[in-house]
Amino acid sequence: MGLTALMASFMSGMAGNVTAFNTVWTYDLYQSYIKRDAPDGHYLTMGRIATVGGIILSVGAAYFAAHFNNIMDLLQLVFAFVNAPLFATFLLGMFWKRTTGHGAFAGLLCGTLAAALHHALSLPRGMTAGLAGGWIDVVHIYPSEMAQNFWTAIFAWTAAMLVTIALSLVTRPRAEKDLVGLVYSLTPREVTTAKAWYARPVHLGLAVLAAAIALNLVFG
Repeated sequence: MGLTALMASFMSGMAGNVTAFNTVWTYDLYQSYIKRDAPDGHYLTMGRIATVGGIILSVGAAYFAAHFNNIMDLLQLVFAFVNAPLFATFLLGMFWKRTTGHGAFAGLLCGTLAAALHHALSLPRGMTAGLAGGWIDVVHIYPSEMAQNFWTAIFAWTAAMLVTIALSLVTRPRAEKDLVGLVYSLTPREVTTAKAWYARPVHLGLAVLAAAIALNLVFG
């Protein structure tokens, strides 16, 4: 019964990821930038092709993951390349109305390149150059793969943040009326004074942040 539950969970997650992959590719990229105004049957066929291609890529990713000590090291490496610069871009886009699309795109690209460069110039202790890093040269050795991944994320986030800010300052921003509902400072906020203090999102967020800082200080 346990194995059945695990397989059902895996199949559900796989179905969701494959559906999201073929939808984003077919409608957000293929239809918008490659072939517009095609009949629905054409996009349906393209979605099916994208599904097959996505599954083949996932099988290849599984063989790639087999070269790592554990799946968490691979996940943290992927997060360092993808999530860290993306987080910097979203952070600025949500809280700084001066952020521009050109700055955000360039920052995201430079953040990913910074992660790749750091990974290419560093290596965990006891590992050989290759998938674990050092595929250009080894200028720094980290005590573990996790430490290397964390620093890769730090470099990626910093590069994305700085490049986005710099380019946003020299490119034209969008009108404030177009950013209502997207930027925090331009979005009307609901007053929650009627709720108890423990039911307010701000207080809960501060409590979670304090707990995260305390756990990092104790176990970091």
